[in-house]
Amino acid sequence: MDKLAKYIIIAGATALVLFLGWYFRTVLLYIAIAVVISLIGKPVVKALTSVRIKNFHIPRWLASALTLALIVCVCLSLFLLLAPMIGQFVHLLNNMSLSTLGSQVYEPLEKLNEFIIKSIPSIDPGFRIELYLFDYIRDFININTFSNIIVSLASFIADFGIAVFSVIFIAFFLLMENGLITDLLTSIVPDRLEDNVRRATRSINSLLSRYFVGISLESLFVATLNSLGLIFIVKMDPQLAIVVGFASGILNIIPYLGPFIGDLLAVVMALIFHINNAVEMPLLIFLIIVLAIFIVTQFIDNYVFQPLIYSNSVKAHPLEIFLIILIAGQISGVFGILIAVPLYTVLRVIASEFLSGSKFVQRITRNIR
Repeated sequence: MDKLAKYIIIAGATALVLFLGWYFRTVLLYIAIAVVISLIGKPVVKALTSVRIKNFHIPRWLASALTLALIVCVCLSLFLLLAPMIGQFVHLLNNMSLSTLGSQVYEPLEKLNEFIIKSIPSIDPGFRIELYLFDYIRDFININTFSNIIVSLASFIADFGIAVFSVIFIAFFLLMENGLITDLLTSIVPDRLEDNVRRATRSINSLLSRYFVGISLESLFVATLNSLGLIFIVKMDPQLAIVVGFASGILNIIPYLGPFIGDLLAVVMALIFHINNAVEMPLLIFLIIVLAIFIVTQFIDNYVFQPLIYSNSVKAHPLEIFLIILIAGQISGVFGILIAVPLYTVLRVIASEFLSGSKFVQRITRNIR
């Protein structure tokens, strides 16, 4: 009876925690983002506090404030840089001539239609893939889409302002009070587990800090290479090239799926640029060159940068990471893919501290220490 009561209490407590987590999910999201920012900013805070000029050194609270100011300035600079460029892109979309589009892609589409009709005997002989494409493009560039976005912009700005203030406030204290989360966790666990918790949090902080810093540098690397390629190789308008390049860099944060979406975005943007600027180069060759730039960048990223991030930073085998991302994607889609590596890292560290007797745990955590 005592065991049954114990299990009921545990089940009830678990259900209560899950309910509270769901009810306060927005607050938890703010905390999660603040934790990521603090992990990215910790190396900067450490570097600033280590500066010594005679008897003067930068106090940790000032180093934390300067680090957050630097992160905010970088984000704000990117926004101020990209906002007018995105506006120009919207203008290009609105002015795009569908008749010009049809004349440039008529021959390739005719060949594609013939191939589809010959390959699929059951299809209607009058099948035309361009009809579906044109309908999709018209829906996409419909000005009503942008009008709806503007209508909801005021509400978004208010919510966004609250979110930004909350995240910055939480991140400041996480940076200033080193070990704040560790002290909180050790205060709610038995004394016999305190050393394990402290070791686990130190390992998690170290691994995730390297991971998020690496991800940020990787995104900048991909964005820069793609932008330079579009500007200097295909002579695309610099503003549009930077928008496409940075979009690809941000999408690259999504493992495996993000680069594919970035390539597709690049082809669509190149198509719009070609139509609106009367580029002398044939459309098909132009699109192939644009795609080749992104593929080369992705090749460099896959074989130079990603192994350093997904393997070395979190101390896991590449195949192990790939399988975890697949499983997370199957469970929770794109969101699961985004959190797969950080969450798996946390679980591995916890397992290494509290389940070290298991041979399986020893196998997957052998490189952590």
